[in-house]
Amino acid sequence: MSCYCYSPVTGKQQVRATTEKVKVLKVIGERIGQVVVESNTKINAVKIDRIIADIRDITDHVFKNKVVKQGTIHKQVFYVDPDGVVRELQENIPFMMTVDIPGIERTPFTDVQNHLLDIDTDYVLEPATGAEYGNLMQKVVAHILVKVSEWTQLEVVTKVDVFPKVNASSRIDYCKKY
Repeated sequence: MSCYCYSPVTGKQQVRATTEKVKVLKVIGERIGQVVVESNTKINAVKIDRIIADIRDITDHVFKNKVVKQGTIHKQVFYVDPDGVVRELQENIPFMMTVDIPGIERTPFTDVQNHLLDIDTDYVLEPATGAEYGNLMQKVVAHILVKVSEWTQLEVVTKVDVFPKVNASSRIDYCKKY
C-alpha cells in the first residue's frame, strides 16, 4: 500500500511511503513471580554431592489482571550412599503461583511467555545409618518472569520516496548578500 503527501503550496507530490501489514506480539505487561516449595525425602545417603533443579510442564491460566501458573519443579539429587557409591535420585514437586498484571484478560490473541530467571536449592541432610535411611529436607526458590502479550496487526512503513529527486552534484544553493 502506498501513501502520498503533497505540498500545500505547489500541490505537487513530495513524499511517497510504502507500507506493509505485519503481525506482532504487543507486550501488555510483565511481572516477576516467586515459587517456594519444600520436600522431605527418605534417602540412603551419607552425603549430598549436588542438586540440580529446573521447571517443567508449565500451564498458564489467564484471568482478568492475573496469571495463575502451574508446573513441576524437577530435581536431580546426586548423593553418596553408605558404600561410597555416587547415585542419583529424581523428584518432581508440583507448584502453583499467581502473578498480578494489571490490564490483562484472556482473549484468543493472548500469549504468555515464561522465562526462568534463577532457581536455587537449600537442603539439610540427616545422614543414613547402616540400618536406616536418612532424611533430606529441601527448599527450592525460583523466580520466573511472566510476560503477557497480545497478537496484533500493525501497518509499518517499508519504503520512503522523496520527490523531486535531486542530484547533489547539480544542486545550486542561492545565498542572499546584505
